[in-house]
Amino acid sequence: SYDFSLGEMSTTALPRTPSPAPHVPKPPTAQRDHAPGDFAGAVDVAKEEFRVGNLFEVVLSQKFSDECRAQPSHIFRVLRERNPSPYGFLINLGAGEFLVGASPEMFVRVEPDTSGLRVETCPISGTIRRGRDALEDADNIKTILSDPKEESELTMCTDVDRNDKSRICQPGSVKVIGRRQIEMYSRLIHTVDHVEGYLRE
Repeated sequence: SYDFSLGEMSTTALPRTPSPAPHVPKPPTAQRDHAPGDFAGAVDVAKEEFRVGNLFEVVLSQKFSDECRAQPSHIFRVLRERNPSPYGFLINLGAGEFLVGASPEMFVRVEPDTSGLRVETCPISGTIRRGRDALEDADNIKTILSDPKEESELTMCTDVDRNDKSRICQPGSVKVIGRRQIEMYSRLIHTVDHVEGYLRE
């Protein structure tokens, strides 16, 4: 079902009035949003900001665009077959734009329990390819768990997550309840932490 509810409100039985609108391919207005060399310049700026202590973590990105003639529903179907993930999405953004993706990472979960509103996140950092068989999988798991770089990257992500939660959660309620747990997917192995807290009233 695509219905959801929040408190006493629900989308159940709401009319679905828009008529189907098939995707009509159109060429992108720009192939990329950075001129050649600009992204490398942003990396240099970030490195200097790290050096002087103004940055703790940063995610730089640039967008590349190209025409896609396939229907978004077809792309989503192929993605589910080739890269099965617990979290997938196909969203019509309007104006002929669609967002299609799949991710192993749960962004956030909030649910009530006897202690209040529990919030949980699962930072992922640390990735290695799947092996050809169970023995090679085991070797790759040993490799990633013994890599100090992979451990420190996950620690950094989890520290940021804990700090963010401490701003909105009850004092003392933020805890790491799972550390460097192994999650295996069709092509990759990840290390994952689990962090919980209880939201303030």
